[in-house]
Amino acid sequence: MDRELARPVGELDLRGDLDTTYQTQQRDMFTSGLAASIGVNAFAVWHAIKSHADFQTGECWPGIRRLMELTGLSTDPTQAAIKKLKAFHLLRVSKRGRRNHYVARERMDVRIGKRVICTVVIDYIPALMRDKLAALKAAASEGLHDADVWAQVELLPGPGMTLNAESGNYQSRMRVDEVPETAAEIAGKVRKASEAKEKLKGLAEEMRANRQR
Repeated sequence: MDRELARPVGELDLRGDLDTTYQTQQRDMFTSGLAASIGVNAFAVWHAIKSHADFQTGECWPGIRRLMELTGLSTDPTQAAIKKLKAFHLLRVSKRGRRNHYVARERMDVRIGKRVICTVVIDYIPALMRDKLAALKAAASEGLHDADVWAQVELLPGPGMTLNAESGNYQSRMRVDEVPETAAEIAGKVRKASEAKEKLKGLAEEMRANRQR
């Protein structure tokens, strides 16, 4: 064995550049079935575009050839992927001269139980994502009427949902069994079960006492 290669790594003079940056995507891309709907080509192109996003604005302008190099796709599949991403509200495209400028977008479903009420679409701007997503989560779960939060997103009605223009609320009919139990309802059932258990325990003790007389 070559002595140089046999030396411990700590003793070798290894110099180079290691890219430790990484991106995340919403888990909802998979749980909602969106990733499967757009397909692997569009998913790859979407991530390739995201990798070029300006930290402060989210904007980027990689050419078709660059996207082809990054994804291993040919021209037609790459262009088809871009069209699909636009159709699924995962990409905004604007023309500047002969060059396309892109802003990738994130999609998240707002649900009551398993029912999709609407889909929130938000521009992927790395510098703002953490705060925006936290504000959206709070607004959706706590019912906060924060005009600034909702002004930053696009809302797509879920299946069977309609937007009441006067109230600004999404409306639809839901079966009773579709509505999830609240924490208070669950706590009430637990309390009743505990009371019933204590009552049965008391009856058992009373019957045992009667038999001993």
